[in-house]
Formats: sequence, C-alpha cells, structure tokens
Amino acid sequence: MSGACYLDSVSIITVPIAVRDPADLGKAIGAANHAAGSGGDLIEWRLDLVVDAGPSLLATVVRDTDVGSILTLRSVEEGGGFGGTDEDLAEWIDQIAALDTPPIWVDVEYARWSRSEAVRSAAASLGQAKLLLSFHDFTGRPADLLRITRDMQEAECDAVKLVWRARSVRDAVECRDLLADRSKPMIALCMGPHGVMSRIMAGAWGGLMTFAAADDSSATAPGQPILEQLQSWYRFRCLDADTLIYGLIGDPLGASPGYELHNRDFETAKFNGVYLPLPTAAGWESLKATLSTLIDHPSVHFRGASITLPHKSDLVRFVRERGGDVSAIAAACGAANTLIVDENGICADNTDAVGILEPLLERDARVDGGRAAILGAGGVARAAAAILLQRGSSIEVFNRSTERAKQLAEDLESLGPVVVGEAATTAYDIVVQATSVGMAHGSSPNESVFESLGLDASALFTEGTVAIETIYDPIETPFVRYARGAGCEVATGHDMWLAQAAAQQRAWTG
Repeated sequence: MSGACYLDSVSIITVPIAVRDPADLGKAIGAANHAAGSGGDLIEWRLDLVVDAGPSLLATVVRDTDVGSILTLRSVEEGGGFGGTDEDLAEWIDQIAALDTPPIWVDVEYARWSRSEAVRSAAASLGQAKLLLSFHDFTGRPADLLRITRDMQEAECDAVKLVWRARSVRDAVECRDLLADRSKPMIALCMGPHGVMSRIMAGAWGGLMTFAAADDSSATAPGQPILEQLQSWYRFRCLDADTLIYGLIGDPLGASPGYELHNRDFETAKFNGVYLPLPTAAGWESLKATLSTLIDHPSVHFRGASITLPHKSDLVRFVRERGGDVSAIAAACGAANTLIVDENGICADNTDAVGILEPLLERDARVDGGRAAILGAGGVARAAAAILLQRGSSIEVFNRSTERAKQLAEDLESLGPVVVGEAATTAYDIVVQATSVGMAHGSSPNESVFESLGLDASALFTEGTVAIETIYDPIETPFVRYARGAGCEVATGHDMWLAQAAAQQRAWTG
C-alpha cells in the first residue's frame, strides 16, 4: 500500500446551507461560496422556511453560488421545517422548472412523491435538473428499510437518498451493504454518533455523495462531519474500497487527538488506512456485537482499534473467546486497550503500560524500586500497576470501591504485592491518576480526585514526586493543576496518549 492518496474521488462532498430568513440570503450565499472555496463540491440549499419567498430567491441562490446546487424543502415529518401541503411542494417544483438556470439536483421526499400525483407530475417536468428522491428517519432504522430501498430504486428518478439514525455501528455497516447492491446512484448515510463511519466512508463504499457541515454551528443533521476535518483529518478523497479501517471504541468517546494524529501518521507512512470514531455502548453484548460485525464482514476491511472505557476488560474476554492472542502485559492486567486484526487472527495488547512508563522515564521518575500511588482500579490503573511492578516499584492503590481495588491486587499478585490503601501516610515517588474524575465528557469533569477518594492531597506529594495524568480531555485537569502547584514534575494525559498511540501505530502498520 503506497501513495498518500489513492483516487480522484467520484463521491461528492455536499455542504448544506440553511436559509431561515430572506433577509439573510446574502450572508448565506457568502457562507456557501466560502464552503465551495474550501472544498465543497455542491451546496444543498435548505429552503424549508423560505418557501414563500418565490422564484426570485430560487434564481438567486442558483445563479450566485460558485458551485452546483441541490434545492431542498425538508418536511417537518422528516426532520425539516417545511409544513406545506403536497400541492405547495408541487408548485415549488414548478418554479424550479421555470428557472433560466436550473440547479443540478432537486431533492423531493419519496413519501410525498409516491402519494401525490401533483408532486410526481411536477418532478417529471424538471427538465435539466436531476431528481433526487430522499427518505429520512430521525428515530432509528425503519423495519421496512429494505423494501423502501427497493421501491425507491424502482421509481422514476436519477438517484436515491436513504438516511436514518443509527442505533450502533452495525447500522453504518448496513449503509455499505445497501450501496454495494444499488441499481442506480445512491446516497446511504446514518445520523448520530454511531453513523459517522458511513459519512466518512461514503465515497470509498460507492456512495454518490456525503454531507459535511461548513462549521460547528451549521450542521443540518446529527453526526455530520465538519468539512475541514472530513478532508484534512479523514482524507475523504483518498479513501477507496481497499482502505483499512481502524478506530476508537468506547462510551462515551468525547474528543480524542487520535482522529487527527493517527490519520496524519497513516498519511505520513503512505499507509492506506483511516482512523474513525466507533462509539460502542457500555456492556459486554454491545462490544461483542460491534466487534463481530466489523471483523466478520468480508468487505469492511476492519484491522484494529483503540479501546477505551468501559470496554478494556471485555476486550480481553472477547479475544480469548474468539481464540485470539492476548499479550503478556494485557493478560497480566486483565485489560487491553489495543485490538489488532490481521492475517494471523486477532490480538489484544495493552499499550497503556508503555504510555505510562515512557513519560515517567523521560522525567527521571524512580520506577525501579520506587513507591507508587495509583488512584483508581480500572483498566489504566491495572496497566500502571503491572508495568511498575515489573520494574520493581512497590504499589499502593486507592479506589472508591475497596472490593475492586482488592480484585486488582489479587489479579496482579503474580507480579508482586499490591497494597490497598485507605489514606496516604507518606509521600510517593510516583502518583498515577487513573480514574475518570476530571474527564471533560465524564460524570465529574470538575471534581477533585483527591476529594472523590477521601485523600489528603498534600500527603501524596513531595519534592521529586513525578505525577502522571491519564485523562487527555482536557489536558489541564484539576489533578494536573494541583500537582504542578505542588512543584511536581507532571506528565499529562496527552503525553501518555502520544506514547501509547505510537505503540499502537507500530502494532497496526509494522
């Protein structure tokens, strides 16, 4: 696999621009042309709320847009703002047909087209403009999706668009299957966080187009990627049918540097891969179903993932049940953060251990024979305890659930003794913050981990203590601020993330 880019994408990037008031038309056209200059191939003019503005507005948006247009009235029933009758829609289509300069596409909802002779008659008279029949379900996957897909492709139109809210990543994979079986040009996308893969992979999977928001505030459907990120992070135009898929699996995902940095590393290495958000609801069954779907599908080309909360322990279970390999460090921890899928099968590894050890060594922490306090007893805490025990450190674990801390100690006893602490009595050489307290998208973003665990923070640190945070969003957590204020050398969650991510890249790409 070589070359930084693999094709001139035939899939179109369409940027939706909503006009909510005719008085704002000039501003909207400016935004549309900025998006066109930034890589948008088409502008979808969402005109739901200005249908009464008449033909002059239609003529203006088509004439003054620097690239081709789609004109759309999205009904209230399908998530838009148009509340008019079928006859109102037919009249609007007739206005488009009479334009001297037509748009490239006119989006007409299949439900209205199929039930209204007036709408069908108007759509049949569009002339040079192409008819895009669309279907949207904001509530979930319709039970009769396959029938709807078949009926729409048999209709008199130039292309079809099917969009529904994904329940899981499995819905996004179904978009790929619909596109593979299409009989005419098709758009198949999923809304919401579980549908992002379908939007980024739309071109690689043969979709006619994808939709990208001009900026953070202008998305017209949940899950639309930002235009700049679609192109620069995910390299949309470089993805093809052979692109290998990697991603971040967890719940919640929140912001991650991986979307930008893993993809940049793929590009630098001329490796035909893409790293995507793959949100997976908490629970064994959810993880098992998602990974099985991705791994077993013959054409998705899934090759690995970063695994974060709350799935690290269940990944070890999944790989063992599938007959795969579990690395020594992952087995010792009972938790893994890295999945590797290749011609040899599947493997669970734990690069969190490397991510913790390397920043500590860079800051001259006393990892060999020192005393370490670990705050937390989850997957990252296990990785920290395992790697530090292997280096000869003595470990004391503090956790809200004493039982969970005792289980950690029991599971790691083959590597060395772990003391379950209740109160810090003397300062430590190393303090590892391995809870979710302080995480931006967690349940306690502003809480102090010391208060959460009932610890006297001042008793943990002394001159020469090296502290490491494992949360990377935000970088400046309450723990980081306190440790710096105490005069400690501090490694942030971003430092840890970079070290463990580099190990993941080596595992995935060789």
